[in-house]
Amino acid sequence: MQDKSLLYRLLWLFKANIIISCLAVGGGYMIIPLVRKQFIEQAKAFDEDELWEMYAIAQSAPGAIAINLSAITGFKMAGISGAVISCIAAVLPPLLIIAAVAACYQQLIHNHTINAALKGMIAAIAAIIIDVVYDMGKNVVKTKDLMNIIIMIISFCISYFLDINVIFIILSVGILGFVRTLIHEKKKEAQA
Repeated sequence: MQDKSLLYRLLWLFKANIIISCLAVGGGYMIIPLVRKQFIEQAKAFDEDELWEMYAIAQSAPGAIAINLSAITGFKMAGISGAVISCIAAVLPPLLIIAAVAACYQQLIHNHTINAALKGMIAAIAAIIIDVVYDMGKNVVKTKDLMNIIIMIISFCISYFLDINVIFIILSVGILGFVRTLIHEKKKEAQA
């Protein structure tokens, strides 16, 4: 995709991000399968590992994960103009939908069909989140790093059974990862 003209890439980014934004109901985890389909399977713009790295950056930056990830993928494919076009495309569908809902809120709030559709969407969102968690876990296991696997299992157990705020878990694991990297680098320096 990088060998295509800038205009082609910008138009493709606009279309891809519009599609992702229209289908990504349910938050940040919902966009992973959509981004994978558009950017990895169709455009072959980057690989799975790069997607997870970009997702980690998007998650740790302030703001909505979907917008952050659209900016990062747009920048990777077409620089600053790609990031701007991608953000506009990611914001446009929700903005239009919210404006339409606000305009006819009183008519929609008591509509049983719309309430039933929203309840059905909750089940679909749960299934997609389970799929994303499975993919993330599979990628950790693929590394065959026993420490990463143990950290993943302990993090899940602490979050699920002890109901500790995820922020504390993320900070703790981040510090642990930082320390592990420092120790690993020191060992490399000692061996060199």
